[in-house]
Amino acid sequence: MGKRRKAREIVLQALYESEFSDRTGKEILESQADERASSEDTVEYATALFASVLDHVERLDNEIRNAVEHWDFGRISLVDKSILRFAMAEILYFHDVPTKVIINEAIDIAHKYSSSDAGKFVNGVLDKFAGEHRRND
Repeated sequence: MGKRRKAREIVLQALYESEFSDRTGKEILESQADERASSEDTVEYATALFASVLDHVERLDNEIRNAVEHWDFGRISLVDKSILRFAMAEILYFHDVPTKVIINEAIDIAHKYSSSDAGKFVNGVLDKFAGEHRRND
């Protein structure tokens, strides 16, 4: 597994846990990284991505709402919402990562951690979002 893939999975777990925990984001992220015996590069990327999501969660949630026409935001599973949040943050703020890589990684993670239809849902939302916010690369 690549370092960034592992970082994205750490961020997914940390975002999920942060919805239910009283611990700080830093404590949650450190715990998730420690559990996965992550390299320094992986932890660095996960920390930057996690911070980006937390710093911009309101904007990211509004972007999700705008991208999911005819779908109630409250009905989106927490796992899918977390995947969309970190992938959208990468699209908006991590310009060194190609859009196709971000979307493919998000789809793969959705297949691994969510429902059987999650990959299609994540792909549709991110494809629309990327088309509006980033040039094709």
